Amino acid sequence: MSDTLILIVGAAALTTLVLGRLLRSGLVRRLAGGLAFLAAAAVAQWVVRSTGVGGNWEDWSAVLVLLALGYLLMRLALLLLFEWLLIRRFDIQVPRLARDVIALVVYLLLAAAILRASLGIEVGTLLGSAAVLTVVLGFALQETLGTLLSGLALTWEQRFQAGAWIEIDGIVGEVQELGWRSLMLRTTLGERVLIPNSQVARSRVQLLGEGDQAVAVALRLGVAYEAPPHAVKELLARVAADLPRVLARPAPQILAREFADNAVAYECRLWTHEPWRASDLADAFYTRAHAALGRAGMEIPFPQRSVRMVASTKAEADPLGMSRATLARCALFSGLPGGAIAALAGSSRWQEYVPGEAVVREGEDSRALYVIAKGEAVVERGGAEVARLGKGDVFGEMAFLSGAPRAATVRAGRALGVVEVDSRSLAALLAEHAELAEELAERMAARQQDLAAQEAVASAGQGRKGLAAFLRERLLRLVAG
Repeated sequence: MSDTLILIVGAAALTTLVLGRLLRSGLVRRLAGGLAFLAAAAVAQWVVRSTGVGGNWEDWSAVLVLLALGYLLMRLALLLLFEWLLIRRFDIQVPRLARDVIALVVYLLLAAAILRASLGIEVGTLLGSAAVLTVVLGFALQETLGTLLSGLALTWEQRFQAGAWIEIDGIVGEVQELGWRSLMLRTTLGERVLIPNSQVARSRVQLLGEGDQAVAVALRLGVAYEAPPHAVKELLARVAADLPRVLARPAPQILAREFADNAVAYECRLWTHEPWRASDLADAFYTRAHAALGRAGMEIPFPQRSVRMVASTKAEADPLGMSRATLARCALFSGLPGGAIAALAGSSRWQEYVPGEAVVREGEDSRALYVIAKGEAVVERGGAEVARLGKGDVFGEMAFLSGAPRAATVRAGRALGVVEVDSRSLAALLAEHAELAEELAERMAARQQDLAAQEAVASAGQGRKGLAAFLRERLLRLVAG
């Protein structure tokens, strides 16, 4: 190869490298090592020839250029094979470690062929003479070689594909890449964790999948012995079924696991396609279960070692007083006598719900109406939000009186406090104040002018008077039982 040709090759490699960097070419970035190697080798050979050193220097500089050129061309060929042909054309994903091993073998064979053809060097002879050095390096690099071999075994099994979620030694993460030395995971906190391949091979690994199969997340909860297990299981099953990301099929399973020292221990199995979101599921389940168990009067006990009586520095909540104040402020009941309000509050229930928890569900039987005391409620129909209700608003009264299933689901938008007025409470009030039936019916009819229940009655040819008569009849039927 002439000196001019050597300079042209070196200049071409250097120019390609610089232009690729300026244009941010992905291909040139991957070939940057080969281009830099070729440019450096070409300059080295030109310097050797220009200085007239001769001898072995010139031979070795020529071999260096051949090695650099062969490496660059082979690198380009492997990129075309893996990136373009296998991945883009045939959609065949080759693990990174397997590609690196294949590339290393190809580079070594190419280097051996060049050395033998140019200098007559037998690589096998060199390896045989370095057997002792190989043994020494093997002992020195024992751990590194173990990690490498573990990586090769994991790549061969193909169990850790990019995008799959796994749990290893308490770390839950998405597989990013399996390399020579380590497995890279991205955790649910966005962290990137490197785990040595040798540790992965020794550890117990849970394969959580890629979101295409149902996996159960098991949560433990203790409830006091006074609560009947069948009632607890029904309540927790309703809470679990209403959680986001929990599958309807398979249905959540609530199992009584043991009679512990302070409570009956239950295991709640929540089936999901996203088991790596176990912390989010546990947060939602425990938050809503705490509220639901509290409303049902079921205690979640805790170990008690000592009792110390202290004076309360905070006024205790008064559910009766809050219920009475809420009903008095409500437009539906505000004009009733004080005694009637007090009686209704005394027989009603104060309930609190955490954000996202359902107060009533679409399609359920109607057993009560609700008056919002604090917070905000979201009305959903068919899974879509249709309205928001605030302090003083009433919901559920039409389905409650008509006996029809709930027409919508109402959830707590923020921490929600409501007064639950059931049929027995309202019947007791009307039994003592029969004259209130007509007044309540008129008020309910006025509130329903813009609702679907009013439209349904109006479509049958009834107006507000007809709706009031219908509601009055339902109220009086409550009294009659």
